[in-house]
Amino acid sequence: MARLISDLLLLARVDEKGLQLRREDVDLDDLVYLERERLTAERPGLKVTARSAPVRVSGDPHHLQRVLRNLLDNAARHAASIVEVTVEAHDGTAEITVSDDGPGIAPVDRDRVFDRFVRLDEDRSRAGGGSGLGLPIARDIVAAHGGTLTIEESPAGGALLRLRLR
Repeated sequence: MARLISDLLLLARVDEKGLQLRREDVDLDDLVYLERERLTAERPGLKVTARSAPVRVSGDPHHLQRVLRNLLDNAARHAASIVEVTVEAHDGTAEITVSDDGPGIAPVDRDRVFDRFVRLDEDRSRAGGGSGLGLPIARDIVAAHGGTLTIEESPAGGALLRLRLR
């Protein structure tokens, strides 16, 4: 319940005056390592792999960690057995991908899942799924950092979320 309240308060602040960022150097590979370790401890039956290069951006470490947490938790919720996360830099752009081997997201729903309270799973209980706020919050945070967050099909057949930051 506390996480839901926190999410709703964050969205209310974003709607009212935009997201206030505290800018500093952030090592994305360190954030990925922390979130991978957390998820591995919480879900021991899930194979969580990370492949990362040292990548540093200017941003808000708290909010960027929240994005990673939301993306990894979402992937873990839908994965059959594997979640993979990568961090790379290409031509001045940091790129993080989070993929799973779950059922994936149909192309027609890939933009819709970034709308608030949208859930594609049939299980409407909080135990079986999220609140429908994680991906909208992640996209708002990424946009406030001048980046993009998109969804594709992963090589494993599930969803692949691609985050790009300058």
